[in-house]
Amino acid sequence: MKSDIFVLIPCHVENSYLHLNKLSINSRNKFAEDYLEKLNNISKSELVDRVSNAFERFFIGEYDLLVLADELSDNIDNKKVIDKVKINLFVTACERTRLSVLVGIICGYEGNPTNLLDQITREDLVLQFSQRIKLSDFIKSEFQIIKNGEAKTCLIQNEKSKLEDVLYYMATETNDSSLVDTKIISSKYHQLAVENLAVYDFSDIYVSESVIYQVLHDDDGNDRLQYEGLLIFIVELLVMQLSAVYRTNNKVAKALEENQSINVKEYEKFSNEFANTLSIWQINIYRYKGAQTIANAISKRFEIEEVRKNYKQNDEFLQSIINTRNVKNAMKESNILFYVAILLFIKDFYLIVKNIYLFFAGSQEFAFGDVFSLSTSFVILLIVLLVYHGRFRTLGKRKS
Repeated sequence: MKSDIFVLIPCHVENSYLHLNKLSINSRNKFAEDYLEKLNNISKSELVDRVSNAFERFFIGEYDLLVLADELSDNIDNKKVIDKVKINLFVTACERTRLSVLVGIICGYEGNPTNLLDQITREDLVLQFSQRIKLSDFIKSEFQIIKNGEAKTCLIQNEKSKLEDVLYYMATETNDSSLVDTKIISSKYHQLAVENLAVYDFSDIYVSESVIYQVLHDDDGNDRLQYEGLLIFIVELLVMQLSAVYRTNNKVAKALEENQSINVKEYEKFSNEFANTLSIWQINIYRYKGAQTIANAISKRFEIEEVRKNYKQNDEFLQSIINTRNVKNAMKESNILFYVAILLFIKDFYLIVKNIYLFFAGSQEFAFGDVFSLSTSFVILLIVLLVYHGRFRTLGKRKS
């Protein structure tokens, strides 16, 4: 049975996607033209303008993808090649947010799809040139596109595979492992393999944490890409949401793990970066309720809300560390001001005592300016004490 496999990988760039406009892909094929035309048209008709107009799609070439055995070696050059297939690579990008989704499409794959699903799970997608290179390394070196999270896969067939195989689709594992000989008996994956989430009658849709398995009922080749596109544009947007969370959460997690001295301005960059993506999180971005319904169902299976909660927890922890560090720095500054104020007060107090002594000894007239200086020093000392006490209480509250 032939399978169309769409691999959607959350990505971003640090600067801009404008360089992709200058690409000259000599091998642009008819499939790439059809895909871009259909996806662009579907997005414009299914999404509100403020969202669809923010996205631009690029074809970045057709390449040889190696299907590798699930061996334990970390060296991709040593792994056994099971098959070699053509993969068309596209980028759906948002220039304003600098987010993107890399879409890899394998059409009419006649091999065992669980081998590819397992390879995607291992983040072991490898392209063949004069030498082997991981897909994530290739897009970074050639197009400055950075992979920031785990891929989601759409596996599309014309008729439903037997239940035993669908269990492996849902688990994104190979059923032909060279390492172990096992069978999936989990009730969780059995439930996922039989629960149809489709809204419309042209296909059945089964979804797990990382895979969408779609069974198309109409085998008309002319309309196939159109029906596939009605699913892909939704998954694109969901993966774009994941990219927004992954990008910022990766930076926050790195700051926490490396105990970096993040200041308020750097933290604000993180927060503003995520806040800039709020347009893709709105609940009214789909024109039709059917698309919204399937999007909600897939989002729940992808556990996108759980990913957001993890980011929020890390963000709150980092913010707490920054606040505590700032209060401690403020305490140090207060201590310095406190000691300076004491020295000024002691100096002025000494001068007025000396002035009084000399006045009564008849050596000089009383200098009223010293009284004013002492009063000023006393007021400064009092203010510093109040500030010092206030910051001390603030630090105590934050620690508790």
